[in-house]
Amino acid sequence: MTETPLGAFLRARRRGLKPAELGLSPGARRRTPGLRREEVAGRAGISADYYARLEQGRQSDPTESVLDGLATALLLTDAERGYLHRLAAPRGHRSPPRTAAVSESTRTLLAAFTDSPALVLGPCFDLLAWNPLGGALLNGPGNRLPHERNLLWQVFCCPYGDRLPGNRAPGISVGADLVAALRAHHADHPTDPDLARLVAGLSASSAAFGALWSEHRASAVREGTLHIPHPALAPDAPFGYTVLSLPDPGQHLFVFLPPARTGGGKAFRGLADAMDVDAGAAAPERSAARVRAVSPRTASASSPCRPWSPAVRT
Repeated sequence: MTETPLGAFLRARRRGLKPAELGLSPGARRRTPGLRREEVAGRAGISADYYARLEQGRQSDPTESVLDGLATALLLTDAERGYLHRLAAPRGHRSPPRTAAVSESTRTLLAAFTDSPALVLGPCFDLLAWNPLGGALLNGPGNRLPHERNLLWQVFCCPYGDRLPGNRAPGISVGADLVAALRAHHADHPTDPDLARLVAGLSASSAAFGALWSEHRASAVREGTLHIPHPALAPDAPFGYTVLSLPDPGQHLFVFLPPARTGGGKAFRGLADAMDVDAGAAAPERSAARVRAVSPRTASASSPCRPWSPAVRT
């Protein structure tokens, strides 16, 4: 029996629910976590046999009303509901967006954030460009190896990021949010070989990523918090960030926000001076903007995994 993406999603979401969330008795005979198939089927208004065939990949082309019933039964969010519909009705092969190039207007916008770290990320969270404070916050991403210029890799696989488990905790964390957004992107580009290699590499390198990926949660890219220790910043304070969608397909601008108890724009004033990196080096024709942009798949780098900040050097 071949597992389908739809079946895997339904199984993961069913097993991730607790009976008490639906007002059901946990019972004494539950041998596996989550809901029973017949419980989901009953709530969705379909037969248990039909639901089992969907989950096992023996039934295809469920109607929209069936999918809506399943989304309600499984307590899916709006983003997960849309993800479910995309899994059930794939729209054929679509080439992934070519997002390595950062437009001049995006560079100008990035450079306008003079008091806050800001990053431009692609659909798979490759670091495409950053302003000086963004480069300082991540300790010179331009000097990293190509595969390290990825926020998912930094959160889940970098030895220094590995010391910050709050960034990848299940539920609400930057890691959980990034994985959910990557899962939503995967539904639209299931045959993208670069995406497949990224998921395989992260899964092989990080049990935490693999566990979150197997939950099959899906959402849009959204604001959150990121823990980055730095001697020039408030100790142990997570940094909030907001996310703006950019005109280029799949690109997002992440802008970090000062903690509420700090003096607004002054919160990051000492950041660039505290870092022994050229955070804002740029090509000569763009040096005035002080924005760095790279191609995450082709640019060269000179060092192995670099610490996120002097506070975590070994």
